[in-house]
Amino acid sequence: MPTDIGELLEEAVAEGSAPTSANGHRFVVELDKDVPAVRADPDKLRQVVGQLVENAVKYSPAGAVVRLEARARPDSVEVTVADEGSGIPDSELGRIFDKFYRATETQPGTGLGLFIAQGLVSAMGGRIWVRSEEGGGSRFTFALPVAHSA
Repeated sequence: MPTDIGELLEEAVAEGSAPTSANGHRFVVELDKDVPAVRADPDKLRQVVGQLVENAVKYSPAGAVVRLEARARPDSVEVTVADEGSGIPDSELGRIFDKFYRATETQPGTGLGLFIAQGLVSAMGGRIWVRSEEGGGSRFTFALPVAHSA
């Protein structure tokens, strides 16, 4: 079903910036002009974006900026959630989407969030990846197919 990614990202920011969860974080949404709708289940997509925003807040210092970006590609839309956190060590990057994997024992969680997000993106015909630099934050990006009108 065609889903407006811009609208969904704005919703995620509105929910993610609730005072109880945001810890002073600032949210910035950057959309390419004319980002097409994606072929995705809106509830599953909300879950993926919500998980990535929650992690960005959890692993970033108070008051940091969390960026949500959407970029049009020839047959897909790439959505990125970028944070200003401590980053992920190179040795851990290959395991970040593994079931029960947790980057640190000091943060609460089951280690299922990114595993589930990857499964949902995959089920919608997309893919997800991460770029991270220790001390320089992380950029989680997923690509979903463009919803072509019939």
